[in-house]
Amino acid sequence: MVAITRATLARQLSSSITTRTVVSSGVRKKYTKNKKKTVKQRTSSSTISPPLQPYNEIAGKSNVIAANGYDRYGNPTGREYDLGRDGAFMGFHILIAQFYFDSPFNDAAMQLPIDELKSKGFQVTHVKTEDACITELASNHYQIAWIISTSQIRNSKFISALTAFHSAGGAIFLFADNTPYVCHASEFLRKKFGITLEGNYYGGKIMTYKENGHQQIGNFGEHEIFTGITNLFEGITICHPVYSTPASREVFVTIATASDDNSSIAVYDPPPTSTEGRLCLDCGFTKLYVNWDSAGTARYILNASCWLSGIEKRLM
Repeated sequence: MVAITRATLARQLSSSITTRTVVSSGVRKKYTKNKKKTVKQRTSSSTISPPLQPYNEIAGKSNVIAANGYDRYGNPTGREYDLGRDGAFMGFHILIAQFYFDSPFNDAAMQLPIDELKSKGFQVTHVKTEDACITELASNHYQIAWIISTSQIRNSKFISALTAFHSAGGAIFLFADNTPYVCHASEFLRKKFGITLEGNYYGGKIMTYKENGHQQIGNFGEHEIFTGITNLFEGITICHPVYSTPASREVFVTIATASDDNSSIAVYDPPPTSTEGRLCLDCGFTKLYVNWDSAGTARYILNASCWLSGIEKRLM
């Protein structure tokens, strides 16, 4: 397949579709204790046909009543409860840079999320070295990069390459775990926001959905990433962000708080005037390796990747 750049993809998506209706994200809002969640419907003179609608009707709703079925964790079963529709992300490319791997088991485990991403239409490339990642990032071929941190940055050019990718509109899913397996995510966030990652908290608990519960211990609040999820595994060994300024805490927004009362999932949605891509930070990457079948993990990872694509913005 011929490589599709981020700019070309945006033009193709907007020109090939005559009508569209998408659910607008409330991401850039500042979460407050008394603020109610609303799902806005954004329309224009054009709407896309139902098969190309990128998000399911349930988009943005965690607490699903009267679902067709529920799993043992209380989350609704069925792909119609995911954020993104199957096949809706054709033409989007994800680069997975897996720098942490301590056994062949991790390679086999990574195939599970790769297969699930493909079901949504994503094309996936999987690399394991910083050199290969830098080369791929510079290709202008990818809209999203997963960065799975390890204990050391070996190529001094890596952070600048990742920063350039993000500044040009590339979205990034940052995965970290306990110290010292935080280096890539922490160094990028330090240069971007003045935020570092540290900690080695043994979690293993399940976070629960609570309206406006983003910063409450053991809870997550309203966000498209948590569509169809009322219970979510927090990870086993977990780090947390350390904010250098109040401003950094405001711009990089916590959307889930682990059982140690620290931020465990946070997002950045750039302002409309910015050329940057979206960001999502996960502080417990054991979800990918040994806990894929735990509460809400698979849906959360897929939802986050769909949200990072910014597909609703590209269709505007």
